[in-house]
Amino acid sequence: MKKTNVKILSKPKLKAPTLIEGLPGMGYVGKLAAEHLLEEFHAKKFAELCSPYFPHHVVVEANGTLRMLKNEFYWARADGKEVIILVGDVQPISSEGHYEVVKSILDVVEKFNVKQLFTLGGYATGKYSRAKPRVVGAGDPELLKKFRKRGVEVEEGGGPIIGAAGLILGLGKLRGMRGVCLLGETHGIMVDHRAAQAVLEVLVGVLGIKVDMSALERRGRETERTLDRIRKEMNLRTNKERRRDEEEAWYIG
Repeated sequence: MKKTNVKILSKPKLKAPTLIEGLPGMGYVGKLAAEHLLEEFHAKKFAELCSPYFPHHVVVEANGTLRMLKNEFYWARADGKEVIILVGDVQPISSEGHYEVVKSILDVVEKFNVKQLFTLGGYATGKYSRAKPRVVGAGDPELLKKFRKRGVEVEEGGGPIIGAAGLILGLGKLRGMRGVCLLGETHGIMVDHRAAQAVLEVLVGVLGIKVDMSALERRGRETERTLDRIRKEMNLRTNKERRRDEEEAWYIG
C-alpha cells in the first residue's frame, strides 16, 4: 500500500448530512462518544479507509484472525436528521499522514454535500475531578453561538488542536464547510466515559436529536469505582511506606 485507500461498500442516498468525527485521542473521549452514537442510531457502515501512515501493526480479533488498521464511515438517520459518523482504530503517526488522511476523509463526505462538521475529543488537564466535565469549543463563530447557550466554554487564544479533530475543520473550511470542535475535560490518560457523555449531551442538544445516555452513565460510574479503589490502594501503600520509614529512623543510632 503506497497511499491512503478508501473502499466504498455502499452508496447511501443522503441530502447534505452532518459529519461527526470521533477518532482515538485524549481519554478516548471522541471515540467513545461517536461509537455510542453508532449503537444508538443503529448506523450502517458504507466505507473504510486504510493508510500507510497508520501505525505499523495489525489488529488481532477475538477469534485470532488479523485485520488491517482502519477508519470507518457510517451513516444514520435520527429524529429527521442525517449524519455521517467517522470512527476508527487509530490516527496517522506523522504530519504528512494527517494531511493525506484528512484530505481523503473530506473527499468522501464532500460527495454527499456535507456542509457541517463536528469533531469530538478530549481536553487534557492532567487531573481527575468528580465535578461534571467542562466542554470547550472552537470553530465557526456562528455555530459556536448555539453551543455557548448550552454552557460550552469557547477556547480563545488557546493552544493548537492536534490531529484530525482540528485538521478536518481547517481543511474543511477551505472547501466551504463550517464546523466546531468539542473537547470534553479529561485527565488525559484514562478512558473517560464521563467526558464523552458531557460532549455528546451538548452535541445532540444542538442537533435536536434524542440519545439514551444510560450506557455511558453506567460505564462512567464503573470508572469512578475503579479510580476510588486505586486511590485507596495508593494511600494504603503510601501510609505503609511512611510508617516503615519512621520506624527505620527510630532505630538509627
